[in-house]
Amino acid sequence: MSITASTVKEVAFDLGADLCGIAQIERFEDAPAGFHPKDVLPDCRSVIVFGVRFLKSSLYAKSTIPYTTVRNELSSRLNSIAVKLSEYLEDQGTAAVPMNTTGPDEWDEKTQKLRGIISLKHAAVQAGLGKIGKNTLLVNDKFGNMIWLNGVFVAEALEADPVAEYSGCIENCRLCLNSCPVKALDGISMDQQKCWNHAFGEHNGGEWRIKCFTCRKICPNGLGIK
Repeated sequence: MSITASTVKEVAFDLGADLCGIAQIERFEDAPAGFHPKDVLPDCRSVIVFGVRFLKSSLYAKSTIPYTTVRNELSSRLNSIAVKLSEYLEDQGTAAVPMNTTGPDEWDEKTQKLRGIISLKHAAVQAGLGKIGKNTLLVNDKFGNMIWLNGVFVAEALEADPVAEYSGCIENCRLCLNSCPVKALDGISMDQQKCWNHAFGEHNGGEWRIKCFTCRKICPNGLGIK
C-alpha cells in the first residue's frame, strides 16, 4: 500500500492532533551534529511533526497547577499519538520511529545544554507549522504559541509542506525579553539554567510544578496571529 502525505495527516488528526506538517530530510542540513534525524533513524527520509492545542484558560488561573496539569496531560497524549502513528506507518511497510515531547533528553557537550533527540520547534518550522519567536517558542498563525509538539521519523519520502512565510513576532516587540523575571532571553536563544531553575520546581512547600510561563502569556501573538 502506498503511503501519502494526506493519509498520514488524516491518521494523525484521527488520533487527536490539531496540526500536522511534513518536512523532507533535505531541510535538516543545518541540524547540529548528533541531533540530525538520521542520527536517530539512519534511513529517515521525512519528518512528520504534529501538535495539539494548549488550553488557553490555564494561563489565567491564579494557581500554576492547572497549567502544569495541562502540560503533563498533553505530553502523555502526544507521546501516545507518536507511538500509534509509528505503528500505523510500520504496518504499511516502512520504518517509523516516534520522538518524545518532554524528555528523556540528550546532553549536548558543545552547548552545555539538554536537548531533545532533535529540536521539535525547529522541525516544526521546517514542516510549515510556524516560526520561532524571540521567546524561543514556536508561534503558529492559528494557535499562537499555545501548542505542544511531537513527531515521527519515517523512512519514506512524503510530500512536504511549504515553510510558513509569516513572522512569529511583531516587529521591534521586546515584551518577552523585558518581562522575563530572570532575564533568560536575548531574542535569539534562552539561558536554559536561568529559565529552568526559576520556572520549574517546588512552590511554597508544595510539589513540583511549572511556576513561570510569562514569556508565553505576554506574547502579543501568543493566541494566534491576527
